[in-house]
Amino acid sequence: MNDKQLTSMEKFWYVLQWLCFGAGYFAKIPSKKAMSERGLCTMTGAENFWYLLQCIFFGVGYFQKVIVKKALSEASK
Repeated sequence: MNDKQLTSMEKFWYVLQWLCFGAGYFAKIPSKKAMSERGLCTMTGAENFWYLLQCIFFGVGYFQKVIVKKALSEASK
């Protein structure tokens, strides 16, 4: 999966989102959690911590993860 790099504009927008209160970083954590549960990557301790906080606050991290995990399960068919 690492052979698909971000384009220069995607990198620019990700950095811009990251600068705005870390929105880009926090948005990617549930997706990364879903991929780690499928054995596609590993999460850092900080990512696990932020994922837990996202789950505590209204379950937003968990609900986002479920959507990505469903998409991953359909993509592997």
